[in-house]
Amino acid sequence: DGFEMWFFQWAFAGTAATIVSGSVAERTKFEAYLMYSAVCSVLIYPVVVHWGWGNGWLAKNAMPDDAGAFSPLLRGNQEESNGLLDFGGSGVVHMLGGFSGLTGAILVGPRLGRFDMDGKPVAMPGHNTTMMALGTAILWFGWYGFNCGSTLAISNGAALVAGKVAVTTTISGASGCLMATVIGRIFEKTFDIGLALNGILAALVGITAGCAVVEPWSACLIGVAAAWIYYGAHCMLLRLQIDDPLDA
Repeated sequence: DGFEMWFFQWAFAGTAATIVSGSVAERTKFEAYLMYSAVCSVLIYPVVVHWGWGNGWLAKNAMPDDAGAFSPLLRGNQEESNGLLDFGGSGVVHMLGGFSGLTGAILVGPRLGRFDMDGKPVAMPGHNTTMMALGTAILWFGWYGFNCGSTLAISNGAALVAGKVAVTTTISGASGCLMATVIGRIFEKTFDIGLALNGILAALVGITAGCAVVEPWSACLIGVAAAWIYYGAHCMLLRLQIDDPLDA
């Protein structure tokens, strides 16, 4: 009756909205966040989902062309195309939340004392490393529900796809953690657990789009690349004096 798909999309909509909370933490009123969550869930998220997963201009079921054939706008030179492949929501969910969080962080400005008079960042480390690690572990575990659950079935071979998704998700997350740890040791001269934890999250986001189609070795490379992209974005935000408390 469609109830299962409603619940599935409800979980993704909630994920997109909650990503923003970390970017605007410690200087945003709760009422403002409630208002944003409503706007994102009701007006923004459905439109983006339609573009990528529905019948929008990026979807594999895009509007018909002049010959009446359904094909996405960005189909290249192929006669047939699958359009945008975003299996678990790297772009549809996480990029939506990420750009919304970036916009919010720019609008509300940095926390008091985050940057000195010369614009240089002042360190404000997390207050509880144990809780940071626990939260990351919970997110990683939940990622199997998102990615493996995105098969939307369990019979007729779908279980095999879900198994592969679990493997690629695991390898990417672990690779991102290791690479971020090495990056921290090289550039920050220390083993930064916060950097490693965010490397996990970056890698999980990176693998989510193609987790069902890439090979395990590719998942490893995706995790490594995601860690470097995360660290580059981290440095860029500090240079631009944009305050993201969770750095995620």
